[in-house]
Amino acid sequence: MNCRSIRFFPVVLAGLALWSCPAPRKAGETHEGPLRPLNVLVVTIDTLRADRLHCYGYQRIETPTLDGLAAAGALFEHAVAQVPLTPPSHASIFTGTYPTVHKVRNTGGFALQPSSRTLAKILQEQGWDTAAFIGAAVLKKAFGFNQGFALYDDEMPRLGKKHEVAEESQRKAAEVVDRAIAWLGAQSGKPFFLWVHLYDPHAPYDPPAPYSKLYKDRLYDGEVAYTDHELGRLIAAIERKSPPGKTLIVALADHGESLGEHGEYTHGVFLYDSTLHIPLIVRGPGVPAGVRVSEQVRTIDVLPTVLDLMGGTPPAACQGRSLAPLFSRKTLAAQPSYGETLYPKMNMHWADLRAVRTDRWKYIRAPKPELYDLEQDPGETKNIIGDHPKEYRELDQQLNAVARTADGKPEKVRSTMMDPRTMEQLKSLGYLSGGVGREIEMNGQGADPKDRLEILKLFETATGNDAPKLPLPKRVALLRTVVARDPENPKGYYELGEALEQSGKYGEAMDVYRSAIERHVENSSLLSRMGDLYLRGGDKAAALAMYEQAGRLDPLDGESQTNLATIYLESGRIDEAERVLHVIVANEEYAPAYNALGLAAIQRQNPPGARGYFEKAVQLDPDLVEAQLNLGLIYRMAGEDAKAKACFEAFLAKASRTRYAQIIPKVKQELAAMR
Repeated sequence: MNCRSIRFFPVVLAGLALWSCPAPRKAGETHEGPLRPLNVLVVTIDTLRADRLHCYGYQRIETPTLDGLAAAGALFEHAVAQVPLTPPSHASIFTGTYPTVHKVRNTGGFALQPSSRTLAKILQEQGWDTAAFIGAAVLKKAFGFNQGFALYDDEMPRLGKKHEVAEESQRKAAEVVDRAIAWLGAQSGKPFFLWVHLYDPHAPYDPPAPYSKLYKDRLYDGEVAYTDHELGRLIAAIERKSPPGKTLIVALADHGESLGEHGEYTHGVFLYDSTLHIPLIVRGPGVPAGVRVSEQVRTIDVLPTVLDLMGGTPPAACQGRSLAPLFSRKTLAAQPSYGETLYPKMNMHWADLRAVRTDRWKYIRAPKPELYDLEQDPGETKNIIGDHPKEYRELDQQLNAVARTADGKPEKVRSTMMDPRTMEQLKSLGYLSGGVGREIEMNGQGADPKDRLEILKLFETATGNDAPKLPLPKRVALLRTVVARDPENPKGYYELGEALEQSGKYGEAMDVYRSAIERHVENSSLLSRMGDLYLRGGDKAAALAMYEQAGRLDPLDGESQTNLATIYLESGRIDEAERVLHVIVANEEYAPAYNALGLAAIQRQNPPGARGYFEKAVQLDPDLVEAQLNLGLIYRMAGEDAKAKACFEAFLAKASRTRYAQIIPKVKQELAAMR
């Protein structure tokens, strides 16, 4: 949700206004001997289907870079991801563990914990130079994937000053590769570990020329071909820097993409192979050329394989295994692969799904369980669970071995807060719509997503890639149909209310949110939006009640709680505001909350305390323009004009022209006076 001007809270200081924008939340195990001094490149290509690469048999595309890597190394024909979502899948790749262990369960609201043993941490501890270059906000530092990287380049392109969010949500492969190549050129003789994440095959499909013309009727393929071309530039730079005999390259996808199969239009809802089957290619020392591996392998096998090829062993927590024996045509005992998606439950209030996959069978635990014979039915079109009770029972037991908790009760999963810019970036990528449920129980209960294909179709039409082409009244009508036909789904109310607000129909939007509450479809995002609308109408008492109710529903909801603290401050209830804000910062170092604590200190006539809070906010998030302005005013009062000037200039460089139209001239006047 955007942070709207109706929620700003001013405190007058030195002729300017100190502004607080109530904002959404952000939310020694390895081999100790020296590893082989190999340079390591891991490339993760987001949303890449295996069956859209020439080396995997697709004849309608040119992917010479990945084809070349496969010819010079090993291609895994049946590699599968653990989750059809980017953050959980990357967590499995870099820790070698299932989501039940690394605890990154969905897109947004989950961060990889500092206790995790990642490939980057392991190599950095042994002296490797480490760097990562990220293609989308879905893997920003806030989600914990920067652990072990000396450089973690997640800076997205800047947006114009009129925009609510300072950064784009993604960047093209060309820019990511350019930055990675520049880093390579500056490297010394130390071994390096480089991770490059390329996001382009993700929706919306918009390849640049000439790929937009060459693949005009197959834009997804165009994105894949373009990404392969940019990867070629990166591989060429790697080979100039490091000979093949000293370089290990791993290229894979985090998950695939459902291009309409099974009634799914992108990924995240189902656990079919359209989104779980991925390409995986390994080239380097210890990997013979031209190997094609037919056995099923998993993303959790990547970390132990890399460490094995370097002469090391994986962390004790690792659940994967090295695939290196397969390079010499040895056999490995068959291992099942666990998969899950919490997206249907957390975002739609449908059932969560879990699966176990073997070389032959795919079992999906759902309200209507499914079993597929992948040898006879690779498209997973015929559910034969009633014909194979023995296989069903065995696979269900295998799934329980991964999914069962210590006490035998259903697992409870809780998300955490995120900063407002990251939330808005994720929403622009198609995530978080509808308000994430903060805590769920993975009991497999709820509507079976298979029974909600009509709803998926309506959402795709009303909010998907082509939705901006629809007139707003048409989108509103479609979303009213969603709410009528799936009245327990919070995403329907969220999207419909947002569309009505965009139309200026605030009263109708409020009616939509009230109807959700009446149906007991409560979540903090909907309640917070009701608070926003009450504020817009000048009813601060009703807004306060909504924010307090949202806080009771989710005490760690950064958005609602920061809004609540802001109203407390405006009402002079400083103790209550500080209580709320201290709960937030006790759970996460959250820049907007520190900024608000600074405002509380100002109300207490405590400029030194305010200075410390504002400095902490700017340290955590230099792009939080409210904190930059507030800190600049504190410095100005203290006579530290050089520091004040730097803060004011940072504010002017990043502040929205529309949001801060009344403040910007005053800041410019203050700068002129300082000169």
